[in-house]
Amino acid sequence: MSFVSFPFWAILLPLLFLAYALCGKTARGQNIVLLIGSIIFYGSYDLKYLIVLAASIAVTYFGGLIGSKQTDREKGKKVLTAALIINLALLVVFKYTPFVLGNLNSLLGLIGVSVAIPKILLPVGLSFYVFQSSTYLLDLKRGKCECEKNVINYALFVSFFPTVVSGPILRASHMLPQIRNRREISFERFQIFLFTFLWGMFLKLVLGDRLSPLVAHVYQRYYDYGGFTLFVHTCLSMLQLYIDFAGYSFMAIGTAALFGFDIPDNFRQPWFSTSVAEFWRRWHISMMSWFTDYLYIPLGGSRRGRARYYLNTLIVFAVSGLWHGTSWTFMLWGLGGALYMIIGKLLLPTRLKLSEKLGVDRESFGFKTLQRFITFFLIAPLVDIFSVGTLKECAVYFYRMLTVWNPWVLFDGSLFELGMTQTDWRVCAAAGIVMLCVSAAREKGLGCRFIISQNVVCRVVIFMVLVFSIVVFGVYGAAYSASAFVYAGF
Repeated sequence: MSFVSFPFWAILLPLLFLAYALCGKTARGQNIVLLIGSIIFYGSYDLKYLIVLAASIAVTYFGGLIGSKQTDREKGKKVLTAALIINLALLVVFKYTPFVLGNLNSLLGLIGVSVAIPKILLPVGLSFYVFQSSTYLLDLKRGKCECEKNVINYALFVSFFPTVVSGPILRASHMLPQIRNRREISFERFQIFLFTFLWGMFLKLVLGDRLSPLVAHVYQRYYDYGGFTLFVHTCLSMLQLYIDFAGYSFMAIGTAALFGFDIPDNFRQPWFSTSVAEFWRRWHISMMSWFTDYLYIPLGGSRRGRARYYLNTLIVFAVSGLWHGTSWTFMLWGLGGALYMIIGKLLLPTRLKLSEKLGVDRESFGFKTLQRFITFFLIAPLVDIFSVGTLKECAVYFYRMLTVWNPWVLFDGSLFELGMTQTDWRVCAAAGIVMLCVSAAREKGLGCRFIISQNVVCRVVIFMVLVFSIVVFGVYGAAYSASAFVYAGF
């Protein structure tokens, strides 16, 4: 069940909100309603997925309960560590077994031996909720949160339906206190939900799903196209990935607000980044901060010298790559991101000296705009690495991009034959300008709360424009099947 599907926003969400309002005299009543709704929502993908979700909940809940009861602190930490290992093992077994056995077969094939690769269930959102439940155990070990003894509260924390499939990855220290206390239903929160959810829907249906056919078409037939076509495709692929994931995040944040929860932003205008390092601080914030706090800093961060910083950066990005997917292209994607960080760090003194000698004002609008374009064009090809297919196919893709000269496609109408009509291009261009303007406003701190602080006429106009744009320009209808949110597969 997708956020943009009719059963969700027309049936499940209204009924769930009604039940929430009727049973909302206590936090317990609210949480029971939300837990039932979360089970229905997640189970709608496949009832078998609920078994793995329940296993993650049980392991981390009882692990936290038993570990916290130990009078010996060290013994308690060992219990928490054991529960953490078992929880992460769920992710390894269900997501990485085919990958590991496949690579093992490649080695064994040299001596004519192979092992059977079992067909293993891969639940949607597995990486997200395993990491989220792991934060509970890690925060308990660090003393950053209290042990949750109420199983309903804890089960809701892990399975909370707005975030269980594609995040944001919530911290136990942030979410559990909100779950324990009764949330107020207010018109202000309803407005936050309305504008945030509709904005996410706009991004998904008007922009993301309109770009999706072109992106998929070229990835399937990249060997038929030349450099300029592939360059345009690379830029649009990066934008489509962002739009799809950011759209989901906005809808998740808005839906959570409807039920009284505050969830932090998962993206902070990444295309305004003036460096690769800044981009990673703005992109998929919940995941990047998870790796920073629970892997990078425990490894030593940058506190143990430059060489250790480089090694820790490589480790974090390599693990992040494998978190995203089970192929060597994801590992290459992670290492590519790490190399950008390392090279940027190495060249920073040289770049600063060169700017000083040339008299460049690094704070000027023109220079920062140039930095933003450079950052975008550095980051965009990383998406191709894990989207094309195998390492060999990835090499062919970039070889054709760099060697096949076909600038005429920018003027002869060839781009209109890639799965998008001229009308599609015009709609995307207009919607892209709107997205850029909204991003610029958010960068200035003018977000959803700024909108709801305006007079009623202004709010009604914005609401009507969003609804009109989605209804008229959204990609849907009898022959349409909403594209699955990209990150649900991670």
